Amino acid sequence: MKISNINIITMVNVLYYSGRVTILILALMALFIILGPRTHPNNPWEITLLIFAAVLSFVIGYLGSIALKNYLVSRSKYPLVLTIICNVLKISRNRITNKPIDIDLDQFIKDNNLSLTYYYVNNPTYPILSFNKNKIRYFTQEYDWVDFKWDFYFQNAGRTTLEILDFRGFNQENRSIKDRIEFEKIEAREHEILIMFIVHDLLFGKGLSRYY
Repeated sequence: MKISNINIITMVNVLYYSGRVTILILALMALFIILGPRTHPNNPWEITLLIFAAVLSFVIGYLGSIALKNYLVSRSKYPLVLTIICNVLKISRNRITNKPIDIDLDQFIKDNNLSLTYYYVNNPTYPILSFNKNKIRYFTQEYDWVDFKWDFYFQNAGRTTLEILDFRGFNQENRSIKDRIEFEKIEAREHEILIMFIVHDLLFGKGLSRYY
């Protein structure tokens, strides 16, 4: 299979977790080599080696994830979108130009097996979020992308990390609405909703995703 044919969600998830997994594996290997069956270091020399191994594991994992990202982006069918997603998720940081994006939305959705309507995770028959070209609908409120401002961030909640999107826009009655979307409450694959927001923002909105 060509890299360009891989689903963009799969690419994003591989990039999102590759660095962490690499760091963890290298750190565990170093721990085993230095300590063997023991669980605690016996002398200052072993402590120094463990600290050095931890730093080296982080550096190699980070550089490895950057190299993998550059490789996948260079062979992706949608390199700009993938690069912006990496910026938003803090996988890497690359400067994005203001060059207009040239993407066929219908083809993008087809290539990546995406949906235009998403449902509440506790009620699969209740549509909670839908995308319709230059319109976005959340619950009962519909907004135009031209006036839609949003901000994506992570929020720690105990042992879990939530993906939150705060937004402000004018609804169908021209009233200013401020609300938030918690992605965990929507039935979708990991990072799928964010990808849909970024693509629609680039095509119909203010292009805010370029500035992460």
